Order: sequence, then C-alpha cells, then structure tokens
Amino acid sequence: MKKKNFVFLIIILAGMTLILSTSCKREAVQEPNPLGPSGLSIVLDLSATPNALFAGTQARESATITARLKKYDGMALSGETIIFEIRDSLGIKVNCGFFEGNQYVTSRQTDGAGNVTLTYFGPLAQELVDNTTLYIFAHLAWEGKEEISELTPIYIVRDFYDPDLTFELWADPNVLWCTSKRPRSVIMGVFAREDGNPIVGRKVFFEILSGLGEFEDGKTKTYRITNSEGIASIEYVGPKNTEMTKAEDWVEIRGQPETYWIDYENNLYYLHKELKIRLKKGTN
Repeated sequence: MKKKNFVFLIIILAGMTLILSTSCKREAVQEPNPLGPSGLSIVLDLSATPNALFAGTQARESATITARLKKYDGMALSGETIIFEIRDSLGIKVNCGFFEGNQYVTSRQTDGAGNVTLTYFGPLAQELVDNTTLYIFAHLAWEGKEEISELTPIYIVRDFYDPDLTFELWADPNVLWCTSKRPRSVIMGVFAREDGNPIVGRKVFFEILSGLGEFEDGKTKTYRITNSEGIASIEYVGPKNTEMTKAEDWVEIRGQPETYWIDYENNLYYLHKELKIRLKKGTN
C-alpha cells in the first residue's frame, strides 16, 4: 500500500515539474507600441478639385485628384506606389468616368514631396440615370498586411436642373459709410448641396449691376473659386464721399455660381442671387 502511495506521489511531482518547466519557456509579454501599428503613423490625404462635375451630352468635365503621403511628423514619403479606383456609395468599384489613359484603376508613385496628381474624367449624361456621388479611393500596401487608404467624394450632376444645389449671397457689412477713405464690404457666395455638402473648386461670378464702387481687383464683373467650405469671397470697395451726389445711395450686386444649366439668352446661370448694399455719405 505504501509502495502504491509512493508511486502516485512520484507521478504528481513529475507533472508539476513539467508544468513549471513549460511555464518558464514562455516568452515575456511584449509591451505594445504606444503609436500602434506602423501604418497608424502614416497620413494619406486625398482631395478632388473641383469636387462637383456636370455630366453633359458631349464634353466630359474633369477633376484633379491630389494625394499627399507623409509621416505623422510631416516628413514626405517619396517613391511609394498609390493605387486609385472609382467606387460608388457602397464601396463597390464602378466604371463611371475614368482616369487618364481611359483607366478605371491606375497607380502612381509619390514624388519627392510625397505627392501624386492625376486627372479623373467624369461620365456623360447618357451614362447616368440620375445624379450620383462617386468616390475616388486611394490605397497602398504597407508593412505586412496593413493597408493605408483614403477616399474623397465627387458629386456628378446630370444634364438637367438640379434642385438639390443651393446658393446664398451675403455682404458683411451691408451698410457702408463713405468718407475720405473708401469703405469695404466682404461679399460671400456659398455654393452647396441641399444636404450641406460644399461644392468645391467652382467659379462664382460677381457683378455690380448698378451703383458706385468696384471689386478689389478694380473690376465690376469678376469671379472667385469656392474653397473647401464651398465659399467664394471677394471685397467690394465703395466710393469716397466726394464721388457721391446723394446723401444716401444703393449698390446692387449679383452672385452666380458656375453650373451646367445656363440661360444663354440672358447670359445667366440658373442659380443666382442679388443683394443691395446701402451707401451713406459721410463728412470725414
């Protein structure tokens, strides 16, 4: 009986020794990198200018696609291959429009500044059923199985009047005191879709329809390009008091964004707004 107990004890001790031996051979737990995977320290910026294209019946409008690749500290990454694709709102690759060389998928290497530029040509009206939003998708493989990607939208407007496009026109201030110095007012045209998404890289035409003064470039009819917020702004420069014949006068200004639908008879885009600035003659 004692012999059986002794053998049983030997078996238990042997098992414990094996467990302890196995435990000692495990590698120490690696402390995670505070910056996470290496791909997280790489920044890929992507933009399209303009970001709204009008699909006509004959001519294809185009947008310049710009990709910028850099490290989180701002250092440019050159010589890296970026792949560009055209995708729909569900993320599915589509053949709607094309890149240079009639390519639906293309690749470019970043230059010394970490940049890539290429041209996307939008679809024609007969290739669409309705207005649509496309996405330019850019991606590159990184260390291991990591992939760095980014996308930017392009709004495609078919060849008919689009009620989803909105335009507002503002003057700040809208009352000017005209003295020995010419007063100034900032005129802002805001071009966007009804859901608030800005229309970027489009011309907004400004014209003084009546009244004194001129724009900052010395013209009475000129244009500016909408920024990333869909805003095009220009300064109106009013008259001096010596140029006014009345104690109070008005200047009327029109703003009209560049759209596909033009009233050729009156040389007007469908979307346009007018505003008035009140001019008061000062004494200084």
